[in-house]
Amino acid sequence: MRLAVSYKVDRLPLAYRMLVLSLIKEAIRQADESYYHKLYVEQAGQMKPFGSAVYLHHYQMQQDYIELKEITITISSSDMEFMLHLFNGLQQLVTYTPSGETWTRTNIRMLKEAQIKSQHAIFSTMSPILLESKDGKPIHPDDENYSKEFDYYAALRIRELTGREPYSPIVITPMSMRRQVVKETNSSMKNRYLYFTAYKGQLHLTGHPDDLQLLYQNGVGKRTSQFFGLLQYEREEM
Repeated sequence: MRLAVSYKVDRLPLAYRMLVLSLIKEAIRQADESYYHKLYVEQAGQMKPFGSAVYLHHYQMQQDYIELKEITITISSSDMEFMLHLFNGLQQLVTYTPSGETWTRTNIRMLKEAQIKSQHAIFSTMSPILLESKDGKPIHPDDENYSKEFDYYAALRIRELTGREPYSPIVITPMSMRRQVVKETNSSMKNRYLYFTAYKGQLHLTGHPDDLQLLYQNGVGKRTSQFFGLLQYEREEM
């Protein structure tokens, strides 16, 4: 399942992704407190069963904040229970006030989801893909280890979601990907920033259709629930 929710927002901090994530977490908490506790307390540190992307409408970068008209958040998951709680919670959050700024919901809608039937498919990124080596260094699509690392993260994602191994290796062929540096912070790093080097664009994936479907629905790479690695299906390739 895949949905998009939009809010009228006048201003965001430069590092806004954790603020947007707080909306998703609050929606889950509003819908079902026990499910929220399971997902974010009992399973803290584990991969979350969704991928996500953010789109800023008519924005202008200022020195220390972003001016904009509206924000659209896309959330996708193969987990029906998660999506049910999320949708119900977002319906309750007509307004949301993080950091003193009131967001007003303007739209919420379910999106059509593609059904992948081929072993070869073209995707574009809705949020940039983050891959890092064991020592935390970003991996460039031209790096000789990029395909190996992508397959590692894809297999890890499938394993976490289903408890099984991929039916076949996931092979990526980057098509037109460019770098995007993401600036972010968290509650333990006040007034300090983390920088993530990720890549966005188009890519060709080869693998079992069921595995490709899972990656399309839930995202791939690191920090998929924090607005990295959500894919948009473009077309099949024979």
